[in-house]
Order: sequence, then C-alpha cells, then structure tokens
Amino acid sequence: MTDHSMFADPRPRAALPALLVALLALLIASAALWMSYSSATRLADSQDHAAVAAAPDPAIDQIKQSLSSVQQALQEIRSAQEKLTAQINDVQQKTSAQRGEQKLLSDQLGALSARVNSLESAKAESSAPAPQRTKRGNRQ
Repeated sequence: MTDHSMFADPRPRAALPALLVALLALLIASAALWMSYSSATRLADSQDHAAVAAAPDPAIDQIKQSLSSVQQALQEIRSAQEKLTAQINDVQQKTSAQRGEQKLLSDQLGALSARVNSLESAKAESSAPAPQRTKRGNRQ
C-alpha cells in the first residue's frame, strides 16, 4: 500500500542532527572563548587597580551576537522539527484511516463476489436439463 518514506524526505532528517551538532559545538566554543576572555579581563583589571572603567571590547560584543544568533537558529530548528513531527503524525493517521477503508472495501468486495458465485451456481443448477427417461419397452 502506501510507504511512509514517500511522504518524508530523508535528507533533511539526516542533515538535522549534523546541523545541531555543529551549532552546539559553535555555541560551546563561543562560550569557552567568552569565559576565558572574561577571566583574562578580570585578571588584568585586578592587577591594574585603576579606577577608570575599561572600555567595552568589540570582540565580546561580537561573541555575544554570535551566541544570540546561534540560540535563535537552534530555536528555529526546534520549531521546524516540531512542525515536521506534526506533519508526519498527520500523514500516519491519514494512512491508517485509508488502510481501514481499504480493508472494509476488500471485505465488502469478497462478500459480493461470494454472492455472485452463489447466484451463478444456483442458475446453473436450475437451467441444467433434466435427465431423459428412456422407455424400455420401445427398444428391441
């Protein structure tokens, strides 16, 4: 009957884990870089003892923007995955309903075929010529 794999393209499903792993690795690397840079900045500030506040570093802002864009991309991927899951469930429900309808039609067709065969048998029996009787006395 209908194969579920016809409705779902296997390529996006196969690419999704790889994309998630790559995004997660980027997120972890960015967080590690940000934390090490933050630690180095704190160490330098403590040694400086200057009352002047350090100017914000553009690298930190860039890392924060990268983290934000990675988080947004992950959220979009999750949303797309939920939509695909809902679509797959819908297709599976429709396929199941179609299978039920096909089984019902098949059963009805079988019953109808049995009735037709029964009627043909009854017709054949009623239209069969009666056996002819022979007269014994006429034959010599």
